[in-house]
Amino acid sequence: MSIAVLNQVYDETRRLAIAGSNLAADDFRLKKLIPQLKKAGEKAPVFAKVGESAEKLINSPSKDSANALLDLSTLVTAILYTQGTTGAEGKLQPIETSDMRLPSSMASARVLKPLIEALTTTGSGRLEIIRDAHERGAFQDLRLIRPALAAIDDVYGEIGDFMAEKVLPIYGKGIYTEIRESFHLKGKGGDARRLKLLHQLDPEATGALVEEALESGSKDVKVAALACLKGNAAAIPLLIEQTAARAQEIRRTALQSLAEFKDARAVDALIKALGGADLSLVSSHVSRNPSPKVLAYLLEESNRLLEEMFSSKNKEQQGKAVSRFYELLSCFNGRSDKKSLAVLGDCYTRREQIGKLKGKSQDGGDVNRKVAALMVASGNAALRKRLAEDADALAPELFSHAFLAAITVEKPKAVYERFAPYLLYKPAKKKQNDPQAERQAAVYQALTDAAHQRVYHSSGVSRDYLEVGRYETVHSIFQEAKLDDRWLDAAVELGDYSLVAALARPKHQPTLDFLAKFFEANLKKKDWHWETLQSLITMARLGHPKTEEYLMQSLKKMAGGKGRYYGGWWLGQVMNEMPKSSVAKIEAMIPDFPEWLVDDLVPYLTEAKAKQ
Repeated sequence: MSIAVLNQVYDETRRLAIAGSNLAADDFRLKKLIPQLKKAGEKAPVFAKVGESAEKLINSPSKDSANALLDLSTLVTAILYTQGTTGAEGKLQPIETSDMRLPSSMASARVLKPLIEALTTTGSGRLEIIRDAHERGAFQDLRLIRPALAAIDDVYGEIGDFMAEKVLPIYGKGIYTEIRESFHLKGKGGDARRLKLLHQLDPEATGALVEEALESGSKDVKVAALACLKGNAAAIPLLIEQTAARAQEIRRTALQSLAEFKDARAVDALIKALGGADLSLVSSHVSRNPSPKVLAYLLEESNRLLEEMFSSKNKEQQGKAVSRFYELLSCFNGRSDKKSLAVLGDCYTRREQIGKLKGKSQDGGDVNRKVAALMVASGNAALRKRLAEDADALAPELFSHAFLAAITVEKPKAVYERFAPYLLYKPAKKKQNDPQAERQAAVYQALTDAAHQRVYHSSGVSRDYLEVGRYETVHSIFQEAKLDDRWLDAAVELGDYSLVAALARPKHQPTLDFLAKFFEANLKKKDWHWETLQSLITMARLGHPKTEEYLMQSLKKMAGGKGRYYGGWWLGQVMNEMPKSSVAKIEAMIPDFPEWLVDDLVPYLTEAKAKQ
C-alpha cells in the first residue's frame, strides 16, 4: 500500500512541533490530508486511526494541543517504522574506493577538536596549531581529510598554501577525484592550489587540465599551470609563448620555469627578457642558469651598464643605467666562477664612485649594498675577508654585511672585541643620522635574525638579503660559525628580550634572572603578547626553575580572560619540556578551565603523557 500520505502527515507534525502545537487548530494542510486518510482507511484501518488522530489535533483547544500532537506524531512514526524497507533493487556492484595507505588512528575526538576548529574557523593563531599538528603526524587520521580539503580555500592564504604543499599530499592519489571535482578554471587562490596539487599527485592525468588552464583559466590558475610545467622540456615552446602575456605575474612564472633549462630556445628567451622591460622579473632566477651564453651576456651587459653609469652626461639615462645595473646584479647571486666574482670585486673597489650616482628607483647606495650582500652570499673567502677588514671604515649601510663577513673569516673572540662596542653603544643624546646608532642596529639585527630564523623587512640587512637569498645566507652563517659567549652578557646588559632569547644558553644566571623579570612584568599587563609566552618557552628550554610556576600562572590568566586566546600551541611547547608532575597538576586544573582552553590543551597533555 502507498505510504506517501503518511509521509506528508509526518512532515506536517514535524513542522507543527517546531512552530508550536497551539498553531495546529484548523491547520489547512492537515485538513487536506484527512479525506485521503479516511479513504485509505477503507482498506487499512490504521489509516482511519491516523485520520481520527489528525482530526482530533486540529479540533483541540490550545491547552490539549500538545498531547494531541504527540499522539499523532507517535502513531505516524510507529507506522512508518514498520513499513520501512532495507536494501535496494538492482545488481550488486563493488563500491569504488581509494586506498589512503594511512595507519589507523586511536586519537579521541577531543584531541582532534581544536585542530578541526583551526581548519574550519577564522582568527589568528590557527597556523601554529596546524603546523604543530602536521609535525606530530595528526593529519594521518582519516577523520581530518574533509576539513583538510576544505582548508585549501582558507581566507588566510598562508594556511591554504601550507595545506596544499605540506598536508594534503600525504593522502596520495586517494583524494585526486574529489579535488578534481571541486576545481574551477576561473577560480582564484584555492583553485590555483588545487591545480598544483593535482599535478603533484598525478602529473600524467593532469596534463590535459594544465593545458586547458593555460588556454582559458583565470590569471591565478594560469600562473599555477605555468608552475606545473617547471622542469618539463617539452613545454618550452608553451612557456616561451607565455613570456609575452599581458599579466606580469604570468610572465614572471613563465620566465622562472624557463630559467631551469640550457636549451637554446629557453636561453634566447631569457636573454631577451634580460635586455628588456622584464629584467626585474627574471634576474633573480637567471642566477641558477648554467648556460655559458647567459653568463657571457651578463658579463658583457654589466660592463656596458657600468660604463654608461660613469660616462653618461644625461642624468635620466644615467639613472636608468643605475637601476638596470642594480637589477642585473641579482643574476650573479650564487655564481662562483672567477669572472662573476671579479664583477663583484670591481664594483666593491669602485664603491665610492658608485655611491655618488643617482637613480630613480635605486641609486648608487642601493647598488653598493647589494654588491656587499652578494659578496657575503658568494661564500668566497677572499671577498668576505675584504669586507671584514674594511668594516670600521665602511659607510653604515655596508657595515652589516661586513659584520656577517667577519663572523665567517675571523675568530669568535676577535669578532666580539671588534663589534660588541657597536652593539653596546649608548649615545649621550639621541640625534638624527647617527652613524654609530646605525651600526648598532646592524649588529643587533643580524644577531636576532639569524638565531630566531625570522625575516624582518624593516632593515637594510633584510631588504638586501631578501633579494639574494638572505634568509638562507644569514642562517647558514650562524649555523657554521661559533659566537663568543660574551655576546649573551652584552644582550642582558642591553636588556633586550629578543636578543637575550636569541643567544640564551642554559645555566647562565643573568639570563635566567632577566627572563623571570621579563615574564613577570608582561604577565601583569592586561593583554597578551606573543613575547610573554615565547619567554616561557625559552625558560622551559633552558630548564628555568620557575617554569612550572609561571606556566600555572599563565593558564589561570588565560582561563580567566574574557575571550578566547589561541595560546594552546605556545603552552603546548612548554608542556613538552615539563616533567610528569607538572602534567598531573595541569590535569587537576582542567575542570576550572573554559571549554576552548581544555580543547587546546588536551592534544599536548595526551602527547606529554604518552612520552612519559
